[in-house]
Amino acid sequence: MRGSGMKRVFLLFFLLCVALYVAAEGTLERPKRDGIVHMRWATDDNPARKVQTDLFHKLYPRLDATVDPGLGGDQTKLIVQCATGTGPDIIDVYDQQQLHALVDTGILLDLTPYAKKMGFDPSKTYPAIAPALMVDGKQYRFPCNVWANCVLYNKQIFDDHGVPYPRPNWTYADFIATCKQILNNPSKSGQKHLAVANWLNTWFVQDLLMGYGGRFFTKDGLRSRLDSPEAIATMQKYYNLMYEDKVIPTAAEAAAMSSQGGWGSSGLNWFSSGKAAMIFIGRWYIVQVPNYPNLRGHLGAVLLPRVGDRPSCGVTDSRAAGINVKSPHWREALSFLQYLAGPDYGKVIVEDGDSLPPNPQLARTGKDLVDAAVEDPAFHAPFIQAMKNARPLDVSPFIDMSEVARWFSETIDKVENRLQTPPEAMRFLADEIDTTIRQNLERRPDLQHRFAAVTGRPYTPDWWRAYQPH
Repeated sequence: MRGSGMKRVFLLFFLLCVALYVAAEGTLERPKRDGIVHMRWATDDNPARKVQTDLFHKLYPRLDATVDPGLGGDQTKLIVQCATGTGPDIIDVYDQQQLHALVDTGILLDLTPYAKKMGFDPSKTYPAIAPALMVDGKQYRFPCNVWANCVLYNKQIFDDHGVPYPRPNWTYADFIATCKQILNNPSKSGQKHLAVANWLNTWFVQDLLMGYGGRFFTKDGLRSRLDSPEAIATMQKYYNLMYEDKVIPTAAEAAAMSSQGGWGSSGLNWFSSGKAAMIFIGRWYIVQVPNYPNLRGHLGAVLLPRVGDRPSCGVTDSRAAGINVKSPHWREALSFLQYLAGPDYGKVIVEDGDSLPPNPQLARTGKDLVDAAVEDPAFHAPFIQAMKNARPLDVSPFIDMSEVARWFSETIDKVENRLQTPPEAMRFLADEIDTTIRQNLERRPDLQHRFAAVTGRPYTPDWWRAYQPH
């Protein structure tokens, strides 16, 4: 009986395994045999992506791209999949920090040999963004869209307080005066409004740093410049806007407002719901306008305020597509980048308001960018002008840029919460970056070779004592 019972147990176990195998086989995704090359595009799940992929298939009938939204914010998972040969074919790279990380891990295909011939080399997009597509002189991505921030303002709130709209070529002194009028002039409606919705403090400070002419690193990438007079002045200005001029909510004030009913949890909500007069943001914001009908017809835009006699200047970057070097369809994926550079795709970006089209020929005037959300050409024109003076953030090959981004954000938080003064915070941050660069060079021969190439002299452990920036 015991043997018979054991046989029945094994038989049931065997049948269960067979059933599980059959079920797994039934759900396994198999290559489609329809004569079409099917590619995966790692990007966000914006509804506009469906329009973009459908148009791609229409223009390239033998090719198809399917959105894979699961990897957009998970770089570790993306790297593991690509390394094991199961990664997506096309990869959206959202900023320079991510670009350098993916190039360093060998994930992205060098596009340089193909880009010019196929019409998606850096000359086909905005000159300001071109350096952000490159690493060590080689191209690894091409824009899906391009952005530089401006100041959006709600005309209804300005009118309610009897405040003139911001004028082109304004300065930060003009900006502060405008904010104080919004805060202090009684409104016709009886409501009080915030002057500025500071929705993303890192972007605000980065744009301000560009305005002051600052940078993150020396040109050779071997030392931080975040303790420079320009960088310290940037953080001091940001602090003053909160605590001296009192035109931007402090961290404590922002937290208190977020906890109140009806305010929402971020500056984006404050501006969208008509509680704040201005917001520093890109043209992509107008994707939100259909959700807030009270904003329609009432939005204005102006360049970022100038710092002193400098021209208005902020950061530019791009959501830009690269190609997985291990993709079996990498040649076909080149056609997708060719599509991004073409007029048909660019017109889709214009119509859905998703920042600026990759091809600047489609954004020569504000009239070129008019869409259903905002029909006023004057609104769109400043975003074109912003691209002319904008700069991508500079990076260093000697340090993990994701670490630098995290430390920079933490530094801003310390200043916002008055845990450190602006000069203390920036000097501490620069020292942390410089120390990490030295440690990285000590333990990595590949970086030592790069050091020699950059400086023209061999690496030595005490190089930093006699360092002269290049």
